[in-house]
Amino acid sequence: MDPYGTSNSLSAKMVQLTMPGVPDVYQGTEFWDRSLTDPDNRRAVDFERRKAALAAIDAGVQTEARDELAKLLVTSRALRLRRDRPELFGGYSAVDAQGHAAEHLIAFDRGALATGGGAITLATRLPRKLERNGGWQDTFIRLGSAVRDELTGNSYPPGEVHVARLLQRYPVALLVPIG
Repeated sequence: MDPYGTSNSLSAKMVQLTMPGVPDVYQGTEFWDRSLTDPDNRRAVDFERRKAALAAIDAGVQTEARDELAKLLVTSRALRLRRDRPELFGGYSAVDAQGHAAEHLIAFDRGALATGGGAITLATRLPRKLERNGGWQDTFIRLGSAVRDELTGNSYPPGEVHVARLLQRYPVALLVPIG
């Protein structure tokens, strides 16, 4: 899969799984799927392959954004977080980005408006144009507290954090408050 398609796919999946509402996921679409038909009811799903891949991710196997495991990583981590920490998904507020490429970041905090500190979704928008315009450069967001990325395990302090640092490994991030 080309890097722009990968970025668009992972970004769409992350937003879909973390935005307000109930996420709807077709069984069998946890990997890249290049078909033009509805995969849920037109072919058998190899559940053993998916089970093995999920076990590998849970065991710490590293994956790159272009690998088919990346989509499973995003899907499993986002859905597990929603299940295990519903308090992180009680509200919705936009997270403002500042800098040269701010228009290329979709960012929102799902915390309750009264308490804040919810799950923060970051997703790349228009990756080809972003690359043509020189990448993230000085673009940053402000974090109100220390957070950990559910996809990479990396931690970030409160304050200004450059988006290039947050999205160094994947074109998406799912940040949760530490502590």
